[in-house]
Amino acid sequence: MPQPAILAVDQGSSSTRCVAYDERLSQLAVGVRRVVTDRPRPGIAEHDPDQLLAGVLGAIDDVRGQIGARHAAGVGIANQTETFVLWERDSGRAVSPVVSWQDSRAGDLCAVLRDRPGGETVSDITGLPIDPTFSALKLAWLLDRDPTLHARAEAGEVLFGDVACWLAWQLSGGAGHVCEPSNACRTLLVDLDSLMWDARMLELFGVPQALLPEIRPSDAPGLCTAAAVAGFEAPIAAMLGDQPAALYGQGCTRPRMAALTLGTGAFLWLNVGPARPQPPPGVLATAAWDSAAHGRTYALEAFGANAGNALAVLRDIGLVPGSWPSHPPDWARPHPVVVPAPSGLGTPHWHPEDRITVLGASSATSTDDLAAAALAGIAHQIADALDAIDAARSADTLRVGGGLAADEGLLQTVADLSGITLEVSGELEATARGIAALAADSAGMLDPGAGTHSVARRVAPRLGAGERERERAGWRDALEVHMRPTAGA
Repeated sequence: MPQPAILAVDQGSSSTRCVAYDERLSQLAVGVRRVVTDRPRPGIAEHDPDQLLAGVLGAIDDVRGQIGARHAAGVGIANQTETFVLWERDSGRAVSPVVSWQDSRAGDLCAVLRDRPGGETVSDITGLPIDPTFSALKLAWLLDRDPTLHARAEAGEVLFGDVACWLAWQLSGGAGHVCEPSNACRTLLVDLDSLMWDARMLELFGVPQALLPEIRPSDAPGLCTAAAVAGFEAPIAAMLGDQPAALYGQGCTRPRMAALTLGTGAFLWLNVGPARPQPPPGVLATAAWDSAAHGRTYALEAFGANAGNALAVLRDIGLVPGSWPSHPPDWARPHPVVVPAPSGLGTPHWHPEDRITVLGASSATSTDDLAAAALAGIAHQIADALDAIDAARSADTLRVGGGLAADEGLLQTVADLSGITLEVSGELEATARGIAALAADSAGMLDPGAGTHSVARRVAPRLGAGERERERAGWRDALEVHMRPTAGA
């Protein structure tokens, strides 16, 4: 009988990856497709749904071609959390773009909803602030502007789902409209205690119940791929948001374990166990996973909105060169301060206005100086997140993964400005490994001796405490300027 493989689909903001693993979570094959983000005007960030689906199917085909006689025992899907799409129940055709978590079109709606009856209870119920990152606001924005779409949603003709939900629908040939808690709770529509859709939030945001998927356990979606669509039949054995999958993939499966994922954004997650946490100010409380086999796990999240996306924007506008030796700033020399915030600021500021601020530049400032300052600006935002989550300070080390964890200069700058030793994962793409581990366990093919995490190296701070505080004070001064209302606002 052919040996089994688990196919892990990691659908991210900049790429779709499909990775095949064996029963010991050894990597067998990888397929990658680029994801294009359309930004037709400020604040809008979207993907083409047909292109996204074609990329997923293409990456799966690539991997199946590489693993030969091995059969797919199951599929796990991890997705860019808060990103969503609307589609027709009958045809499966998308009726909206894939609206990215980076999209801030609903910024003006936030203040309106905060002032409505019930707006003050959103955080108490959902664990999240009213912020345009979360999908309910952008969903409300779409429905408010298209009465026909709203009527079709009320009639159940149009469906809403995070990307994993939509991919499961597509891969299964429309067999089920299901999601799981780590994604559902990022909509602002779920009671974080029950992990079920909340009628008060549906009323506040004007979202029809008929639009929403059924919430099932993260490792028991209950669907299978259809041969006519995917080319093979296998259970869709697990679904998770990308950051919970990375937390799982970095082996942070016990309370008090923390993981930082450096990708398009920078995401710090702390496992807090089976009880809903009370988050510090500016920190999110969220579901990490709800497992049919292993129970429920909650997490605290501190969110840095800018990492790889900031570097891409800075390159596109010519503020920094297309490539440069990534290294920490020369802390001993005067240098500019760059606040790279093309997606606004996350934890603890929750400042959604997207712009980039440069302070302290002069005629002597080179593009390399700006590049190093931009790198430091990303690291400062991560340090802000670490300061806010506070509980992560109970550990001497922090596990780090994601594509940007290969950037030694960024890692050293994060260690310098946070004062924390970083524990770098042996396999940087922890999201794929995490969803593969959960799916393999669900499919009954995970070897009991398989580990989800290995440490490749440690990066310790080199900056002294006094120098660190000087740099952090300069950053705080720059933030004051950055967050002042602009003229005419």
